[in-house]
Amino acid sequence: MPSIFWIGCGFAALIALGTAIVGARSNTMTFASGAAMGLFMGFMLAFPLIAIGLSSS
Repeated sequence: MPSIFWIGCGFAALIALGTAIVGARSNTMTFASGAAMGLFMGFMLAFPLIAIGLSSS
């Protein structure tokens, strides 16, 4: 796999971790809902990098 693929995966993981922490600290949101929202947002934001990495392998 090219490095651009792993950069996209790392980007998505950082976003998911960040929103999970924010969700855990929030009064109206839980860790699980923050992690789910972060996984979705992270994948959508990193999708172009992941797609380029997959297509060039």
